[in-house]
Amino acid sequence: MNKNQSTMSQLNRNYALDRTGAHILYMYSKLDPYIDNAIWFILKGLEEKASLLIIETEELLGRIREQLGKDGIEESDLTNVIFVSSEKFYLSHHYSTGETNHLNQLLKPFIDEGHSIRTWGHIPPTSQAPSMKEIITFECSCDQYILNNNIISVCCYNDLKTPAYLQNELMRVHTHFMTDDEYARSPLYNMKNLHTPINEKLEKLKQIEEENIELLNKNSHLTQENTRVKMTNELIKQKETKLRTIINELPIPVIIRRETKLLFTNDLALEIIVQNEAELQSLFEMSEHRTKQEYQFTLYGKKRYFIMNSISVLFENERALLHSFIDITQEKANEQLIVRSEKMNIAGELAASIAHELRNPLTAIKGFFSMLRADSDKSKEMYYNIIENELSRVEQISSELLTLAKPHSENRKRYNLVTLVEEVRLLLTSEANMKCIEIITKSEKERIDILCEDTKIKQVFINLIKNGIDAMEDNGRIVIEITQLEQTIQARVIDQGQGIPEELLTKMGEPFYTTKEKGTGLGLMICYQIIEKHNGTIHVDSQLGKGTTFTITFPVIEESAAVLM
Repeated sequence: MNKNQSTMSQLNRNYALDRTGAHILYMYSKLDPYIDNAIWFILKGLEEKASLLIIETEELLGRIREQLGKDGIEESDLTNVIFVSSEKFYLSHHYSTGETNHLNQLLKPFIDEGHSIRTWGHIPPTSQAPSMKEIITFECSCDQYILNNNIISVCCYNDLKTPAYLQNELMRVHTHFMTDDEYARSPLYNMKNLHTPINEKLEKLKQIEEENIELLNKNSHLTQENTRVKMTNELIKQKETKLRTIINELPIPVIIRRETKLLFTNDLALEIIVQNEAELQSLFEMSEHRTKQEYQFTLYGKKRYFIMNSISVLFENERALLHSFIDITQEKANEQLIVRSEKMNIAGELAASIAHELRNPLTAIKGFFSMLRADSDKSKEMYYNIIENELSRVEQISSELLTLAKPHSENRKRYNLVTLVEEVRLLLTSEANMKCIEIITKSEKERIDILCEDTKIKQVFINLIKNGIDAMEDNGRIVIEITQLEQTIQARVIDQGQGIPEELLTKMGEPFYTTKEKGTGLGLMICYQIIEKHNGTIHVDSQLGKGTTFTITFPVIEESAAVLM
């Protein structure tokens, strides 16, 4: 026997002891136990050959009749069972008057014939359900009628939709109280409660009901408002998540902060933060809203230039600052290239003018000098040698100026860079030996081809190696490393000289700038010009007391160009 059967057994057992009838208040919570109790109530009535009035909702009437059929009850067995729609019974005019006329009309034929009677009434939990005043008035009228006629009547209410104060009032006018699995006498029942409530009490109940409705409306409003707030917060959360995703995918570093606390950074910004934490802290203290400022950071050992934009934003419902960093390192390099190119052009024009002005008097001087030297005695030979050397030096400078000024012919072929460097090494070995300097070439491969003018490339390496020899004291070595990378070919000229101060490195390659006492600065400038014409780059690194490294890069020969060669 399940709990529901046990509950209804208690009902029948108590009724057997007290044949004066029972007015039972059933506060149900779950639908399945409720239907089981209704079926059990009907089956026990049929078993006792009682007449039954079942007032139930249309939906549940269908389910109850279906279950009775499954339990073997046929329509012929239900001749003394009246099924009535609760919507029609309780919502009609008789309910509002509190009279029992309609109930009496349904049951009188059975009462007159001496039948025992059972009724099951389900109060519909709808917005059109009777008011509390109507319910209490009706239940008071029914209670005396039920007890006078020895009727077992179960009045069913939804426990979850019936206020506690109304349940208390209902228990005052019902002899018994029942739940899905419990059954007992009502502790609040008293025959004195059976008279129709006085107006004062009804007004009080009405006021309670109105207050309850007001509270329910407020609760409904608060529930809707709470739902709206939750939806708004969820929408904000989704937008922030989307914003985080977008910011994280941006190709620029982005930081969101509040004072010194970092709220959000994308992956690119993390690289700056990790390597420049101290600089960023001081930067944040100085930065202003809606400003653009230029800053320099170190990333992986190299200087990078950024423009930092700062704007005020709303992040996580509070004001914060968003900083975006635009890398302008390449733009800076391009500006320097433009400046260098302009200097080159100016230097070229100046060089052409100077070279032409020097050539004519230089030719005349050399001619007359040769005539004077031929007629002179040998005692002045030493002075003549000095004059001749200085004239040759002036002539060399004039040639360099012309080289700088005149445009280069595009006569490039495929050459083995390793072979070109080796030829330069052999050419300068005797000069290096005079200072006990060793020139070493290193290459992973015996052949690494580039597209170039061989004489121009040789001129570059001659200039760089001779500069290294001049910068070194006696002893030491100069190393030329040649490496083929994936996208470029790299040649490094490494000397062990005194090094160049950092503040002077940016001037290397500028026209007429030199660190040598007797230099003109044209040699290195020509090197830069030649390499740039070959679509390559020159980069210089130096440490005082350790030496200088010139790194030259050449583009890898494309397959289409290789076929043409």
